[in-house]
Amino acid sequence: MKKLFLLLIALLVSFSLFAAESEEATGDVSGNDLNPILRGLHLQFSGGIVGYIGKAGGKNAGSPLGSTLRLNFGYDIQIKEAAAIGIALSVGMLQFNANENDADLDQKYKDSPWVEDFNPLTLGLDVDVTWMIDPRWEFGVLINFDYYALAKTYKSGSNAIDGKTNSGNIAVGGGLIFERYTFARHFSVGASVEFNYILDFDGMNIIVTPFMKYTFF
Repeated sequence: MKKLFLLLIALLVSFSLFAAESEEATGDVSGNDLNPILRGLHLQFSGGIVGYIGKAGGKNAGSPLGSTLRLNFGYDIQIKEAAAIGIALSVGMLQFNANENDADLDQKYKDSPWVEDFNPLTLGLDVDVTWMIDPRWEFGVLINFDYYALAKTYKSGSNAIDGKTNSGNIAVGGGLIFERYTFARHFSVGASVEFNYILDFDGMNIIVTPFMKYTFF
């Protein structure tokens, strides 16, 4: 019995040491001592919805909302203890269904900016300024510059009658960003809301995109 008791004590001590080593390596289950990686080189994947305001929206749209996918590659720089600046390059795709637009004077969509369904490749530059509102939540503002390529629209003030088109559009905008750092050290999740003015185009768009970000180091 004494030998069995000593064996049990030895097993308990061994298990305690193993658990302590595991906790030190991974952090406790609450995440309190598991420091997230907040700054540095990152890759971000986002996807969400897009809608248009002005002549591009409403009855001129084949559907009220479209979709968007985007991949960002960037870097976050800490400028103060609770503030940071991030810069990223992005590539993605928009998809929006439009009503047909033809040269018929009686055609009710003749003022629409759409040549056809809008499926541009998007190339962009994003800059954001964020603040830590607690150890795991960030709130910030962003400015974005995008080029919508490989999709035609009618020029502002033009339509299907005169046929003046853009081979691509430049969009300038800004918005808000929310981000939460998870218990997994390299990962964060969040969402952004952007309002974009599209140059030489009859309208603006609103883009809402949840995202997941992986920070390398």
